[in-house]
Amino acid sequence: TRLHSAIMKVKAVFFDLDDTLVLTSKHGERAWTEVGKLAKSKKPQLDEKALLEAYKKRFVATPWDITYKVEVTEWRSGMWSESLKEQNIDDLVLARELQGCFDEVRLSNFPFEKGTKEMLDKLHAQGIKTGIITNGHYKVQQDKIKACKAAEWFDIIINGGEEVIAGRKEKPDASIFLKACKIAGVSPNEAVHVGDSLSTDIQGGINAGVAATVFVSQTLAIPPPSGPQPTFTVRTAVETVECIEKMHGGKLDSQWRKCRFALVALVAIGVVGRSRLHAGLWKPKFLKKQNKPSVFRG
Repeated sequence: TRLHSAIMKVKAVFFDLDDTLVLTSKHGERAWTEVGKLAKSKKPQLDEKALLEAYKKRFVATPWDITYKVEVTEWRSGMWSESLKEQNIDDLVLARELQGCFDEVRLSNFPFEKGTKEMLDKLHAQGIKTGIITNGHYKVQQDKIKACKAAEWFDIIINGGEEVIAGRKEKPDASIFLKACKIAGVSPNEAVHVGDSLSTDIQGGINAGVAATVFVSQTLAIPPPSGPQPTFTVRTAVETVECIEKMHGGKLDSQWRKCRFALVALVAIGVVGRSRLHAGLWKPKFLKKQNKPSVFRG
């Protein structure tokens, strides 16, 4: 477990997007299923399982044109075309239709993990700024950010793909985290980063010197000893609140509870005092010194 030695109060929390805030892989599987159905309906002789395997192999190898000369949707349509050709089907129109189906199905229902908005409300109530730092092709990530309406909930959004296009670097380079800190107006030891990748999120947070890193793993996987070690490991990103509470040594809403308790106590005292005042059982010192009726009587 790594906790920054000079930790201060957490003032900003940055999150990865894919499979951290949004279960992108889950939505991707749903899209793959629909693509397979569409392909089969268009070409009954087609082996949809083999088609998906062929496409995924190409996708893992080169998900987009690294020279950025070919638009990403067209690039991926090309991968569908090549995958179809493995089954002696030469149909670029169908290939483009399959890519369109994937994008539409995946992004049509691309919500934050359950409990995310409530978590953000708790963080914002404490004056903690929130941000997203995401890697990937700039256009693909833009579409995802728009689909989950991230701009409505987060103070800062940094698209790593846009950084690359501008000649800068994405995670795990420290620069993208330091940029987020600068925009948030905090120092790295006042920030926490949350993500599901040990190599980009956890290592990146360590590189930038953030106060703590939170590793999101549904299985609570134990990181290899030789790799980057997170400060906390949680099943879902919404548990980040609990991590920060541990860092602060108490509940995030403790200040509000104290204020609320004090407010209720003041109101109660006021009600009791008012009742006793009307009953003639009590007179405040400042009223006893007056000879005329108090204007507070009514």
